[in-house]
Amino acid sequence: MTQKQALITSLLFAGVAVSLPAQKLFSGAPAFKVGDYVEVQAFSQWLPGKISKLVLYGAGGQCEPFSATCSTVGAYIVTYVVNAASGPTENMAAVTDVRARAASTGDKAVEAETAAALARQPKGNTVGAKYGTRDPRTCASRTTPVKGAPSVAQATEYVVCELEQGDGARPLSLVANVKVQVASVSHPPNQAVKELTAATIDPREPVWDIRGSFTSYRCFALSTLSASNDFARTHNCWKIDQDAATGYCWKSTFGDWRCGLLGNKTDWQTNVLPPAGN
Repeated sequence: MTQKQALITSLLFAGVAVSLPAQKLFSGAPAFKVGDYVEVQAFSQWLPGKISKLVLYGAGGQCEPFSATCSTVGAYIVTYVVNAASGPTENMAAVTDVRARAASTGDKAVEAETAAALARQPKGNTVGAKYGTRDPRTCASRTTPVKGAPSVAQATEYVVCELEQGDGARPLSLVANVKVQVASVSHPPNQAVKELTAATIDPREPVWDIRGSFTSYRCFALSTLSASNDFARTHNCWKIDQDAATGYCWKSTFGDWRCGLLGNKTDWQTNVLPPAGN
């Protein structure tokens, strides 16, 4: 590897833009425009990507787009995947390290999915809008039933309210496909329940075991994303299916029902769309 190649590779790995005169690093006429599907040579392999930006140069070196002195494309900013867990990111590539490719069926499907997701993203300053998702659901009341076990519908509602949380700063938790079973008999609060509920549980009230399944989403605020491409801004969630979750329904000292389910899976799928809904 030459010194010049080593410099470019280092800058690519860091994901930063170079600002060196184009004529010292690059040669050849530009062949691509923004939106073209390409392959980029990086890390000793050719990776599929898409042209995100053109790096323009003038007589004095790199310059701003639309400047009268910008007449030469000296490099490309290409969106491609280096680390699957991180998803597509923008990286600079030399003109000579980019070649044409045809858009695949998968490319077109992701493009359509991304465009549709952008179109339905909520606007405004709501909690959900900060993540490009619906708002977390809340319970208007937690006081029913006054006596006896909660129904499946009531327990499901309380589980959803317990699992969906977000404040616009930390990752947002949402759930889908929630299914709950409520045990037919109750039992007094045991030590495990007391440790989970701390001092808020009413020790006079019975506890009801529950079990079920749900799909959990962990979404990241759009303002915190390291990548700025449309895919990243619409596929900003992690997802996991908890198909054997267990938990409890219990009453607090204020008479409010609390129901929680906990799964034990840890194999999160990254870079997914938020759950459906507004």
